[in-house]
Parts: sequence; C-alpha cells; structure tokens
Amino acid sequence: MDQSAKFFDFACRLLARRDYFTEELRQKITAKGATPEEAAKAIEKLNKFNYLDDDKVLKKFVAEISAKGKGINYLKQKLYEKGCAALISSKNLTDFYPFEEELEAAEKALSKLHDFEKEKLAAKLVSRGFSTAVAIEAVKKQKNLQAEEQENS
Repeated sequence: MDQSAKFFDFACRLLARRDYFTEELRQKITAKGATPEEAAKAIEKLNKFNYLDDDKVLKKFVAEISAKGKGINYLKQKLYEKGCAALISSKNLTDFYPFEEELEAAEKALSKLHDFEKEKLAAKLVSRGFSTAVAIEAVKKQKNLQAEEQENS
C-alpha cells in the first residue's frame, strides 16, 4: 500500500468515529507522518467522495456549544484551538449561531446562576463566551421577568 493510500485509510478510520473539520483532519494526518503534499492528497480524495463537510460539522459543533450554555466567543476560541482559524475568518459564524439562539443559550445559563450576584451576571455570561450584547440582553430580560413576577404576586 502506498503512503497516500495509507493516510487516506487513516483519515477514513478517524471519520468513522466522529466528524472532523478539514483543517483538524489535515493536522491529524500530518501528525501521523504525512508530508503536506500527502496530507493534501488525502484531503482531496476525501473531498472527492464528499466525506468532509465543514458546514455540517460546524452546525453540530454550535449545537453542542449552545447546549453547554456557551456563547459565540467560546465557539471562536474552540475553533482556534482546533487549528481552524481560517474557518473563523471564512465563515460568518452568526449564520451558524444567530443572536437569537445565543440569547436563548444565555437565558438557560442564567437560570442556573440564581445564586450569583445580580450585578455580575452579565460579566459571568461574557466569561462563558457570550457576546456582550447577548449578555446584556439576557440579563435585561431576566430582570424584566422578575419585575413582572413581583408585580403579579
């Protein structure tokens, strides 16, 4: 078996376990000993068979991050850590993690922070990777809901 087939098989075995971003997979192939040219050939062959789909992987990744109660800045940091910095600049991440969805995740995160100091809630959300605008909006919504509950009681 020639080297390029070996690296293609290695990549297929990885993809059988879970999805990878193209750049993340390229790094794994290179770490296995492939030259940049061999890695490029393996990636090219994977693309030929439609085994790689960064948009699909990004959608799944956003869903995981949202479920964890994390925001768009956390998403960017994790993509950067995975070596996918080019993905951050090439994609409009708000298409994948819109403001409304991030706000919903922030509201869920707030519901778990009931013991936290009220003045520091927005800062806590920002520390969880939410954008400042989302953090402020979520805290504002929570305060409005609490005010309505007090009026009704």
